[in-house]
Amino acid sequence: MGIRCVVLVCFTFLVHQAGLSQSLPAVYLNDQDQPTVPDSATHYRLVDRKNELLGTYAMREYALSGTLLLKGTLSSIEPPVRNGLLTWYHPDGSRAAQVHYRDDEADGLYLGWYEDGRVHQRGDYSDGQRVGRWLSVHRNGQKRSEGRYHAGRAVGEWHYYFDTGELSAIEMPDRQGKPLALAFFNKDGSPYMSRVQARELPRFPGGDAALLSFIARNTNYPRNIRRKGITGSVYVNYTVGEDGRVSQVRVVQGLAPEADQEASRVVASLPAFEPGREYNLPTAMTFTIPIYFAPNFSLASGLKHPQVPPSEARAAAPEPND
Repeated sequence: MGIRCVVLVCFTFLVHQAGLSQSLPAVYLNDQDQPTVPDSATHYRLVDRKNELLGTYAMREYALSGTLLLKGTLSSIEPPVRNGLLTWYHPDGSRAAQVHYRDDEADGLYLGWYEDGRVHQRGDYSDGQRVGRWLSVHRNGQKRSEGRYHAGRAVGEWHYYFDTGELSAIEMPDRQGKPLALAFFNKDGSPYMSRVQARELPRFPGGDAALLSFIARNTNYPRNIRRKGITGSVYVNYTVGEDGRVSQVRVVQGLAPEADQEASRVVASLPAFEPGREYNLPTAMTFTIPIYFAPNFSLASGLKHPQVPPSEARAAAPEPND
């Protein structure tokens, strides 16, 4: 089963011994929320035995590190059917988002929060689709974006604003929700004359090749796992903030404790990126990057295993078809 698998099984056993024996056996899930074996899991779900009075099952989902990701209720576990209030959490334990589900579809008011508890986004769902007016807010309380959805599709004019209140962009989506017309503005109200692109990813100084080189040069292959011949990848999740700095670093799929700690350390040490942007606004974006450990690692030659650029992580908030 592998070292990590054994650790997870032991952790689940200890949780039961600590007084949560009402929970059913843990279900390990991949990044698409599909059941998988522990060695391929990115998180796991614990479900309490059925509450006969309410007819529901209390459910929690955790990162492999034990950090709470999601809490809610199910009306069925085979297949899992979400019903009732679901709440997502930031890595620091504060609420990230909340919405009711009905028959496994988001239905009702959706609220998203920053880590400090300030509202980040609000809008409504109906039968799993976004409807009506949706609003997002900058961290300082200024309006960030506003527009309307009809049956899950953005309609009409959407307006985007700088955190100082000035208009940054106007978008008119077509019937498929793609930009039919898009205009950017500078903070002084003048037209933005450079390339207009709805979304730009963060850029590491020097590009992806420089990012991978930084990781190769700064990663130490832990002596303990080298002796044991342990090889494989640690998948690390991190956020590039609106200021370009890296934060919220966590392992989503580990290898061994020493490797996990080293991978987290290296990602947390990354220098600032050029921030990503959406509709001409600096925007926080979250990514997952694999860091490979093998006996042929050397500081002189770097990582021998073929490296790939980071892939963007799926957002935690519910989407129409989530």
